[in-house]
Amino acid sequence: MRLQHWARVGSSTGVARRGMTTRVVALLVALVIMVPVAAANASNSGLTSQQVAQEIVRLQGKADRTATAWAEAQNRMEDLSIEIAAAQAQLDQTTAAQSQIESQLTKIAVDRFMSGGSSSANLFLGDPMDELQTQALASAVVNQGAANIDDIETVRSDLEAQQRHLVALQTENQQLAEQMARNQADLEQQLADLETLKSQLVDEETKRAYEAEIAKQRAKEEQQRNAAAAAAAAAAAQTAPANVAPTSNDQPTTTLASTRASNTPAAQPAASAAPLAVAPLPAAPLQQPAATDAAVPDPAPPAPVLVGGDWLCPVAGPNAFGDTWGAARSGGRTHQGVDMMSPFGTPVIAVVSGFSTPKVNNLGGNTVSLVGDDGNRYYYAHLSSWEGGARQVAQGEVLGYVGHTGDTAANHLHFEIHPGGGAAVNPYPTVRQHC
Repeated sequence: MRLQHWARVGSSTGVARRGMTTRVVALLVALVIMVPVAAANASNSGLTSQQVAQEIVRLQGKADRTATAWAEAQNRMEDLSIEIAAAQAQLDQTTAAQSQIESQLTKIAVDRFMSGGSSSANLFLGDPMDELQTQALASAVVNQGAANIDDIETVRSDLEAQQRHLVALQTENQQLAEQMARNQADLEQQLADLETLKSQLVDEETKRAYEAEIAKQRAKEEQQRNAAAAAAAAAAAQTAPANVAPTSNDQPTTTLASTRASNTPAAQPAASAAPLAVAPLPAAPLQQPAATDAAVPDPAPPAPVLVGGDWLCPVAGPNAFGDTWGAARSGGRTHQGVDMMSPFGTPVIAVVSGFSTPKVNNLGGNTVSLVGDDGNRYYYAHLSSWEGGARQVAQGEVLGYVGHTGDTAANHLHFEIHPGGGAAVNPYPTVRQHC
């Protein structure tokens, strides 16, 4: 009996243990299965770390090109708005001249009909008139302000050409609007895919592979910039007058004569803070000047690049952008920043520590001016809303969120860099290095 009892106890204990072991093993198997499935879902293809890194770089490049296409379409639409306004004004003027001439012709025709001359129908239906009638009509038109009969046909021809021109501009404008809508839809999907892929960068192996891909890409871009600068310098040397020595594109490395406040609780003395280095880029390709005996001015120095670890990307989330510095804007303005396309509500952060001041204006909508502790001023525009008011902020602190307030219809951050608080410089090289 006692043996049977222990046999039963041992049997049930073994069953319990086997059941527990089975459940533990099943749970472990499920976890093992779920991890690669989650990774596969994140990359949409179950890619390796190296493949994920390459796909992020590829998709980022595609998103940047889409953002650039959107920006170029926006620039063209701004130009078109000016051209359409001018074409409409010209058409209105020609229409008024046409109406005046028609009124004069109507009056002349009625007067001639009432006096027993040629009928008004003959005038408007284009029936031929004898030489005396033509001379009389021309004389009457001249007396009433028109030059001659040829002016009538000229005005009519101009009116038709201007109407066709305006319709062509309006058609192009509509096509650009549709293209921008497609670009925005494509960009939203690309940024969403980027966010999914970049979620895998928490894996150290994937992160290392991504950083290596980025380093290769930047080295390639540097080579392309150097090649373009060398080609521009050679072209400028060939077209420069013989008595003018070609200028060098090499610029000395400089530093900003300002210091940064420490973000640590125990701040170091300002004198011990290292200055933020500024490294120049090679000069952009120059347009070939026309042959002239006048002296060739030195090219403008390239925009500085803020380098070092103490600088953050202003958009804390997926983003895409191109180099749109200097692009024409309405009212004779030029683009003084970089447009970083990003989903609505993406956090916008302080690139350095400093004093943040939110303001509203017509062009930028909800804006932030950040006077950095590094001595530079940074300008953020088109925010959907702010986070907090005027205050001292730490590096990486949220200033607001991406939106489309002000003079824009697309969700993006317009970002400017003003070294030393002075004139704006092209922020693209710096943002490209840190974003």
